[in-house]
Amino acid sequence: MPKIPTIAKFPENLLPLKHWEDEFLADFVDLRPALSHVEDSSSTVEKLGSKQSIPEDRSPQLLESATNKFYEVKTDEADIYNSNNPDLSSTDQDISPSAKESRPTVFGIENLENNPTVSAIQSMDSVARVSMLRKRISSIETATSLSRNDCLWCFVLCAAVDTPLHANACADMRSLVRKCASLRARKVEVDEEVILLNILVTIAGQYFGRLEK
Repeated sequence: MPKIPTIAKFPENLLPLKHWEDEFLADFVDLRPALSHVEDSSSTVEKLGSKQSIPEDRSPQLLESATNKFYEVKTDEADIYNSNNPDLSSTDQDISPSAKESRPTVFGIENLENNPTVSAIQSMDSVARVSMLRKRISSIETATSLSRNDCLWCFVLCAAVDTPLHANACADMRSLVRKCASLRARKVEVDEEVILLNILVTIAGQYFGRLEK
């Protein structure tokens, strides 16, 4: 029986806080039925409430909120720590200056034509969505870094696929967790890519249950 690789270890300061995970997963759970409604009819997009509607060609915004929340939670944690330890400055250690500067435009409009859209998701049946997700995960496994576009596609496809997943898809989710963890293990401070990696690990590991027990 082949040995399954373990999940790579990484600095604890790169881990998302439970508060952030809980809020992110709640938003993710809300997104899933919104996409399920969208697939029923193109006219449904106009009928959905503002909380569930997904504007065409604006899918990058779906992750921006989660990314900004991560920074906010990290900064709040650092402020509390610094107030108790005035001689230390954990904020600078936890969040890199470049990452702070990128906060307002984590998901810009560059390469917008390659981002997932409502119409693209609508055009896929349940089998095609799983197939596309598996292909996206496979491409990430050979990459040396995680791009915004790959993260965005995986995020939206994970929100759109039917559950429960079949065995092969579950194995791919497990591989995604391992790959994201290995990329994260190379980091020493929080930057944009770390947050993208945390997003996918939270989805594949927590929501789909692919983390090690």
